[in-house]
Amino acid sequence: MKDIIETLERWTGEGASVALGSVVERIGSAPRDPGAALAVSSKREVAGGVTGGCVEPAVIREANEVLGGSRGRLVYYGLDDEDGFDVGLTCGGRIAVAVYRLDPALVPTIADAVRTDRPIAVTLKLDDTNFGEQAIYAGETGFDGAVSEAARSLLEIGESAIVETSEGEKIFVESYAPRPNMYVFGASDHVAALVPVAKMLGYRVTVCDPRKAFVTRERFPDADELSHEWPNDFLERAPVDARTAIIMMTHDIKFDRPALKLALRSEAGFIGAIGSEKTRADRNAKLREDGIGDADLARLHAPVGIQIGARTPEEVAVTIAAQLIEANVIARAKRIGSISRATVLS
Repeated sequence: MKDIIETLERWTGEGASVALGSVVERIGSAPRDPGAALAVSSKREVAGGVTGGCVEPAVIREANEVLGGSRGRLVYYGLDDEDGFDVGLTCGGRIAVAVYRLDPALVPTIADAVRTDRPIAVTLKLDDTNFGEQAIYAGETGFDGAVSEAARSLLEIGESAIVETSEGEKIFVESYAPRPNMYVFGASDHVAALVPVAKMLGYRVTVCDPRKAFVTRERFPDADELSHEWPNDFLERAPVDARTAIIMMTHDIKFDRPALKLALRSEAGFIGAIGSEKTRADRNAKLREDGIGDADLARLHAPVGIQIGARTPEEVAVTIAAQLIEANVIARAKRIGSISRATVLS
């Protein structure tokens, strides 16, 4: 729903009723993660999507029935039988879509949280007796203990999932986590190519380089923040968590060594650095002198980017983006697994 929240804000502001089809569970090779949503207004407008188009017509029909007064429901789509290709996922996966009437009173709060990068979670009840009831979790009390704990955990990792209360009630928790931070050090043409790609991946991007003449808004118009600090000074004050990406594009030991020493001792989920084979060997030797062990050095993607022979700044940016996606998929599976299976069902 996050991707279409501005449209929902406009529709509800104009007085339209809205039905949503939200992906709450994905099994196998399905195109969209939990939280993807398709919206239909009482004016017959449509926004968003739950797959790549293969089940959208069926979800629109369900949404129109809800707008016409039918109860919300949980609908499964997939290739489970011979009729799978009629309405299903040709990729072979299976998704559960909750179709329900959106509570318009929640939309302004959600929209404001998205605009200001403020973490909140929206809960959706999935049991027959109260299907479709929605509420917002933003740290305050009022939810079952399991739901509150799951909401906090899911917000921390930026994921959405079905959870179960102590009474056995199933609730979908949709996480609206702030954008993860990417800190890129070095003001090169490669960084200029990387910034817009990282923005498309959903990062809040900061470009940092103490050489003020190189770090300008003209060179990096898409960056969220520009800094003229030394990399290690910047990292000493910058917030870093498991979703943070730190990328050294300087290949200069006086920049890399102190910054990577801090980065490799942090919780950053992705740490990368460019540099030739000789540069990497010298840098690793210096980091070992600083007390960085082999286990921490193994976290360093160096040279950063998938090695496919990329040459231009744009090509290198694509390889870094691909490596980030790969690393995030692996980390996501580990983070979801870290939340108790007794609480999280999907």
